[in-house]
This record gives sequence, structure tokens and C-alpha cells, in this order.
Amino acid sequence: MVASILYIYSLNRLAGIAVLLVSVLTWAAGQLVSIWQKKNEKAAAGIMSVAVSMFILSLLIFKYVPAYFSDAASEDAFLTKILMPIGYSFYVFQAISYMVDVKRKNIEASANIADVVLYLAWFPKFVSGPIERWDGFSTQVRELGRVRLLEKERWKRVLYYTLYGAFMKVAIADRLGIYVDKLFDGAQLLGSNWLLVGALFYTIQIYCDFAGYSYFAIGVSKAFGIDLVTNFDMPYCSQNITEFWRRWHMSLSSWLRDYVYIPLGGNRKGPARKIINTMIVFLICGMWHGAGKNFIIWGLLHGVFSAIDSICRDKGFKVIRTGIVGNIITFIEASFAWIFFRASSLSSGITYVKCMFTRFAGYISFAENMENMNLVMTELVVIIVSIVVIAILDRLAYHNKSNIPEMIASTTQGKRYIAFYLLIMLIVIFGIYGPDISTRLIYMEF
Repeated sequence: MVASILYIYSLNRLAGIAVLLVSVLTWAAGQLVSIWQKKNEKAAAGIMSVAVSMFILSLLIFKYVPAYFSDAASEDAFLTKILMPIGYSFYVFQAISYMVDVKRKNIEASANIADVVLYLAWFPKFVSGPIERWDGFSTQVRELGRVRLLEKERWKRVLYYTLYGAFMKVAIADRLGIYVDKLFDGAQLLGSNWLLVGALFYTIQIYCDFAGYSYFAIGVSKAFGIDLVTNFDMPYCSQNITEFWRRWHMSLSSWLRDYVYIPLGGNRKGPARKIINTMIVFLICGMWHGAGKNFIIWGLLHGVFSAIDSICRDKGFKVIRTGIVGNIITFIEASFAWIFFRASSLSSGITYVKCMFTRFAGYISFAENMENMNLVMTELVVIIVSIVVIAILDRLAYHNKSNIPEMIASTTQGKRYIAFYLLIMLIVIFGIYGPDISTRLIYMEF
């Protein structure tokens, strides 16, 4: 616990103070709810509602004050330095789930404040999740005494989760990020073909960035005997958008299902209400990611796609939501929505889409587009090969109902050695490093 707090404090002093404050308030609220449940259910519900509302309000303030007072929150201004604490969106959702589960009597409130601090501040997941639940995390903490230091199977997984996560992040995501920035910043100078490529590049970049971090976090946490929840399960292999959201950022998806969608009524109140509830969930999802209108549009697009998919499922239209056809449609839907997610503003996203559908092949030559991006053919080949490789690996894992780190750890020793040296070489040779390249995690901003 102390090491986690010191690590967070080293990243950002405010973040260290904020997570301690949230932990104390979460622990205290859990204790009060637990005590009052035995005396007065309405009072317990009131305490929980006040605590949850307070955290939601703080999250809105941290996200939206800088956005709507941008002049005051310029790069060197005070507001930018205090807003927003690193990891706040993630551990506040954990705090809310803890308090709500105590009220629902799904869990018992912890009498030990140190356990709550560790739950919210556990360093491998602090920066970008996954969003853990108290019951699974606390159970593992209580059983840490049974974890053997030199446990071969655990350390195999530590090695391959961290290596594969690093490969996805530095060898694929960071390389793509160089050209994604140029494509989105210079959309008006490029042709439709390259803007389509830009949408594809970002679709792969954000996946390899976030999933790579998640794999790495899982590996680091395993070193201490704590298994974090799976956050990605080959989402681009999904055959419909509903399946996509069961495989993409799974800890957030399940959180929104359990604490927003189901309390709203879920699918129990008819088709129309189900669609409304779905739209509300994705509106909240968009707002959680950022204050810009582009994030709201991204969320609402997924809400519309999900509503259409639900209708197609109810009507029995299997062709467009299963098999290779469904896979292609889902990938196109996700890729199109990512344009608004990546855009710096809603107007920039609209401009990008407009240029993508109006500047057709021949408007600007291939060579001129390459020159505008300062992209050489060798680099383009490396990028294409990396995308093909990650697609093949994901498809292999999807069909085996596993993931690549688990598959490597479970195979024979000879194959593990080959995978180990191959990953090391790919990271060293193709990894992007240095002060000139931003390696900041995309989801660290949320």
C-alpha cells in the first residue's frame, strides 16, 4: 500500500493526495452505510446517494471545468496543474461500485481503511485501469499469504503478459501514433485514401495502446500474486457491436451494465425503453472519456449502432450480425466512431469525415500524400506487416478462446523460448523510444 502511494505521489503530488482523500471518504461512507443499514434502510440509502453524488460531481468538475474555461486552463495555468488527477476517472468508479455494493449487501464494508486504500491505489492498475471490483480484489489480498514467491507458472505469465503488452505498446501503438497525429492534424492536405488509412491506423493504435497497457498491468500485478480482471478479449474479432462491447474495455462495460443499465431497467421494460437505456449508457460512456462534444458523439454513435444491432437481433437478421459479414460491419462501425474519439474537437472530426468522403483517389497523388506525412516506403511496410501480425494473432487467440500471453505460457518450453527472443527482438528493433516521441498512454488522459 505504501509503495503504491509513493509511486502515485512520484507521478503527481495531487494524484497521491486525491487517492488518499477518496479512499478515506469511501471507507467512511461504507462504514456509515453498513451501520445505518441495521437501523434505517432509508438513512443508509441517503448516505450512499450523497457519497456517490459527491464523487460524480467531483468527476464532472475535474473533467468539464478545464474544457469550458479553456482560457483559464491553458498549459501553464493553475487549473491545468490541478485538474485532473491521474487515474481519477478509474478509481472513482471503483469507489462508487464499492459503496453501492455495500448498500446492496453484495459485500461487507471493510473495517480496515488500509485495505480500501490498497484497492483504489494498487499501482499496476492506477493509471488506466482495469476498473476492479472489491469482492474479487479483496479476496486475493486476504490470500496473499498463500502465494509462493518462486511459483513457476505464475512467473511464466508475468514474463509473457509484460513482454506482449510492451510489444503492443512500443512496437505497434507508438509507431502508428507518429503518423496518426500527422493524418488527423493535416486532414485537409490529404486524399480520401490516406484519411481512410488514418482511421484504420488509429483503430489499431488505440487498441494496441490500451490493450498493451492492460496486458502489462496484469503481468506486473501477477508478480505480486494479484490477478487483475481481463480488460480486452480480441474486440476486433467481434461479429456485432454488442459482442464488441463485451470484449472492449470489459471492466468499464460491465461497470456501466451493473451500475447504470440494469438500475435503469435494462431490457425489462420493453424494446423502446431498452433503446433509451442503451443510449443513456453510451452517453455516460462518452462523457466519462472526455468533456468535448466529439466524445459525446462517439458515445451516441455506439448507442445508435447498439440499438440497431438489438433490433436486428430481435428481427432475426443474422446475416449482418454474424460471421465474416458481421465482423466487417462491426469493424467499420468501430473505426468510424474512433474518428470522433481521436479528433481534437467535433468540428475537426466532421472535417475529417467530410474530407475522407470528398477527396477521392487521384485528388492528391500517393507520392504527395507520403511526402506530406514524411513517410518512407520502408516504414509503411513495417506498419502494414505489424497490423497484419496483430490481426493474425488476435484471430488465433479468438478461435482458441484465450489470449496470446496465456497461449505462450501454456505451450512447450521450446516454443516459449522462441516467443521470448522474438518479442525481445521486436521490442528492441521496432520499438519507438526517445524524448521526441510521446509515449503517454492514451487512456491516461481520461
